[in-house]
Amino acid sequence: MNKKGIRETITFSCEPRFKNLIATKVNDFGYQSTSQMIRDALQSFFESEEVLDNVTDSSKEITVIISVVYDHNDQETIRKFLEIQHQSNVVFSTHFHLKKRECLENLIINDSIQNIRLLLKKLRTIDGMKYISFKVVFRA
Repeated sequence: MNKKGIRETITFSCEPRFKNLIATKVNDFGYQSTSQMIRDALQSFFESEEVLDNVTDSSKEITVIISVVYDHNDQETIRKFLEIQHQSNVVFSTHFHLKKRECLENLIINDSIQNIRLLLKKLRTIDGMKYISFKVVFRA
């Protein structure tokens, strides 16, 4: 909010299944509105991103786990993902079949913060990715 009591509205598009999940979770988590829950979710997202932003030496090495979910029938998404993955310093990866069409991959990467930022940006440009998250597990 820019002034007490004044709010601005933003919108975003999602699949009907996701919209229904949000509506269910608003009540389950005790929120009074969808806006409150989405604000909290975005705040959490921005806080995790700040971990990378707050390090002044972008050449410093860290270890992260990046998790992605995608449709394994989407060949273009898989091609782009593998191309980006093979250009990165992945030291270990796991692949799980979540559902009939959905796969989860966890990438463990030990690289500079600068390269981790670049990798995340590249992954986020892949249109077919359903979910991308990361967790810093070690900072030297």
